[in-house]
Amino acid sequence: MTTPPAPVQQIHRRRQGDTRTVLPVTLQQPDSTGVLQPVNLTGLSVTFSMVNAATNATKVNAASATIVTAAAGTVNYDFQAANVDTPGIYWGTFSVSQSGETDAFPVAAKGLKILIDGPTQTAEEAYAEAIA
Repeated sequence: MTTPPAPVQQIHRRRQGDTRTVLPVTLQQPDSTGVLQPVNLTGLSVTFSMVNAATNATKVNAASATIVTAAAGTVNYDFQAANVDTPGIYWGTFSVSQSGETDAFPVAAKGLKILIDGPTQTAEEAYAEAIA
């Protein structure tokens, strides 16, 4: 029996208000031998959600993501101004759907960490202030 690979946390850092740069991700899952392989997204739809780590408030709720290369599992999420208006730490999830069935990526909780820095405060400082 092959042990699946340990979850790896992906980290994406950006500045409050920045919307020009997309969030690029390759969606992967283990194959029968436990090796991570890209998910073939041909014929599937992908959405993105983002939750504030300090408050559990949903910041982005199942917004459409762009499939860049379906066979390679690459997707982009294009942040809107309202998505990046508050400094802090967020957890991101891509959902892949087909015929009423859904898989979440990354599978591990807190697998995609999004840090939004403010002009005078890091994401980590904003998080600490929010939970104080």
